[in-house]
Amino acid sequence: MKSIKNHFSFIIPLFILLFSLQFSFMLNRAVKDYESNLADKYAIIVVSKKAINAVEFKNKIPYISNITEIKKDNYINKLKDDISRADLAYLKATLPKFYSIKLTKLPSDSELQAISQKIQENKTVTKVETFKQTFNKFHQFLKLSKSASYIFAIFIFFISFLLIIKQMEIWTLEHQNRMYVMGLFGAPFWMKSASLYKSVIIDALIAAILVGVVFNFLPDFVNIEKIHQDLNLQLNNFSFFADTLRLVLFSLLISVISVTVTILRQKDL
Repeated sequence: MKSIKNHFSFIIPLFILLFSLQFSFMLNRAVKDYESNLADKYAIIVVSKKAINAVEFKNKIPYISNITEIKKDNYINKLKDDISRADLAYLKATLPKFYSIKLTKLPSDSELQAISQKIQENKTVTKVETFKQTFNKFHQFLKLSKSASYIFAIFIFFISFLLIIKQMEIWTLEHQNRMYVMGLFGAPFWMKSASLYKSVIIDALIAAILVGVVFNFLPDFVNIEKIHQDLNLQLNNFSFFADTLRLVLFSLLISVISVTVTILRQKDL
């Protein structure tokens, strides 16, 4: 019973540590996916008195991927039943040209401001609409959430690591006599510590696999699809084999480092 309790005392903080890290990784993926989708859909609208030179704009602003003229005919023709032909022809002749500018990436606030200023340097441009407040509000919230999750993960990491180290100290004290006797007979470090390493490796595998199982079945308990439809945020991005393998490697690394550090601190062993 005591042995089982000791194993749980090691697995639980390691599970919490891995869970917080995996959540941060998934949130980071979701934000990157949202930024990629937003970059594909986002466009700056430019109003110009004359046709603009797309090559000149691209040379001036490297973030521009393409410039497309917004055809006015489809919108003007909707008015043909409401106004005379003469007024319709005058409207076509006097309306400015509208352009949609796509960017190669989602710009930051400073980059968007710089792009807008460079576009307005063209004397034919009368208005630039970046829709900054519309697209930036939710994006800023996601970036804040991602930063908060990293801070939380770091906090959880240190707390969990201290608990793991404390459990390692308990285990080394329990094996102190055996390791001391083996040391007297000239047993090498790896042989004295073999049982400890075996225990932490098994527990590390259990903790990592448990986290993988939880995240794999999490969409069955949380309405991930509803979140995706409402917010266009893809949270169901967990790959069981790839992510669980990474969790296993990270879990083994943390466990081996913790037991090694603890044993080396006990000089009399």
